[in-house]
Amino acid sequence: MASASMWIGVAAMVTMVTACGKPAEPAGERGRKAAMASIASFDPNEDIAFDLDAYGSARPDQYAIEQAFATRYGAFDDCVAAEKKRRHKDEQLPGDVAMAVKLNPKSNKPFAVNASLDPGAESKKLNDCLRDAAAAATYPEYDGPPVQVKFSFELDPGSVEVEE
Repeated sequence: MASASMWIGVAAMVTMVTACGKPAEPAGERGRKAAMASIASFDPNEDIAFDLDAYGSARPDQYAIEQAFATRYGAFDDCVAAEKKRRHKDEQLPGDVAMAVKLNPKSNKPFAVNASLDPGAESKKLNDCLRDAAAAATYPEYDGPPVQVKFSFELDPGSVEVEE
């Protein structure tokens, strides 16, 4: 009986060692993670179905929306800096960013965020980072239907040294 349980233990150890010896991912694929934005995107041309029972008729305060979005410019700069690091270049990234935010009236977090970059700055990771940064703003809640708000800004305004 003792020798039978010993053989079961040895068989279990051999199985564990064999299973632990080979990585699940092929060589060169280990450690890679998919970078995806944590916020959804949306079709800006999609028809909006108004449920008059679900929403009131109010519109969000435009100034409050602009203020909420403006709090994220530092995060946008962080996205640009990370992209420059990925490219191993410190050159200014060209163009503008056009963003559309689909506001959720019952929450201070949006339903979805779209971002489009000008040619020369296109990057999935940069796009996702910008979308996540915009989604992290605290937008105003309101009693009305979901609305789409649009923003555009220079992607990488750069900097100029001033001699004193």
